[in-house]
Amino acid sequence: MTASAARRRSDSWTLFTLGGAPVVVAPTSLLLGLLIAGSWYPLVSSALAGYSPAIVLGTVAATVLGVGVSVMCHEFAHGAVGALLGRRPVRYELYLWGGRTSFGPSSRWRPWKDVLTSLAGPAVNLALWAVGHGLLDRASSAPVYVAAWALTWVNLALGVFNALPGLPLDGGHALAALVEQLSGRRRMGQRVAAVGGLAVVVGIAWRWVLAPLLAGARPDSFSLILAVMVAWPIATTSWRVLGLGRGTRAAARLDLRALARPVAVVGAETPLVAAREQLDAGAGLVLVADGARILGTLDGPALAELERSGLPDATAVTVGQVCTVLPAAAVTTQMTGQPAADALARARTVSRWLVLVEGGRVTGTVPTGAR
Repeated sequence: MTASAARRRSDSWTLFTLGGAPVVVAPTSLLLGLLIAGSWYPLVSSALAGYSPAIVLGTVAATVLGVGVSVMCHEFAHGAVGALLGRRPVRYELYLWGGRTSFGPSSRWRPWKDVLTSLAGPAVNLALWAVGHGLLDRASSAPVYVAAWALTWVNLALGVFNALPGLPLDGGHALAALVEQLSGRRRMGQRVAAVGGLAVVVGIAWRWVLAPLLAGARPDSFSLILAVMVAWPIATTSWRVLGLGRGTRAAARLDLRALARPVAVVGAETPLVAAREQLDAGAGLVLVADGARILGTLDGPALAELERSGLPDATAVTVGQVCTVLPAAAVTTQMTGQPAADALARARTVSRWLVLVEGGRVTGTVPTGAR
């Protein structure tokens, strides 16, 4: 691990790099952290009756920070297993309620490797739960015990929930990959996991909303907010994968080639000023290549950010020195219909551009709408 000064971007903060992959955190995590801290404070204060407010606040802060570290360990586990199986992680994104690990391309990747990579994260959380549970009796003080107890059960929740067989949870990705491995049909795996996702949403609604109402109780506001925050991305992902709603008809008419912008392919030693000229001439994206190998990309916003950071002479800097790794999810050979829409949606999570490849050559790039 190589530490670096935290670099702030408009949409995330880069904390450091691990194996060349940036580890970024979303600013919205701070808001969620404050929400969780506010909801936990009365419980911790009650458990630590007799302790000063400063100690109670410190215990809450340590617990929230521990949750962030647990999420980080979860994502690093995905990356480590993926790397061991032949697919290098290129970006880690952390949120207080979860994260995302993006991988580079691999020519020999198989669905069963996705099963192992997906389940690695929940497995680490369950391991942390087991270790924490075994060490609780050794806590040196009540505040340490309260923080350790909370983190122990948070890791159990993270492990069990993420292992549920519904998209976009880790268990859902593992189920989709397993079905694909057994049947050879990727679309079938996605649909099976999407049905699992809708089942998870029904379970969330029952546990936190319907069951209390049927018991004559009123669900508390925090439980309702948490249920909506957790269920919404699961429901929307599953709904989209199953092709429900009007969006499916629009996707059937989609042709990415009609939306494509030109791509300029340059060598790694090309001066940065030449890349600027290509972008000014109308290219949407500059693709940096070394023969047949793609090294990375550079677009207008990235170049503008570099220029604002105070670059030295642009004629002395090469594109190979400043280009960004192109994630595998930002490349597609699917040009039309629902597969093209799915490719665009996947690319939106990792890149501002989706690169189109036809007949083994790059034919254009489509803006994904990501910042």
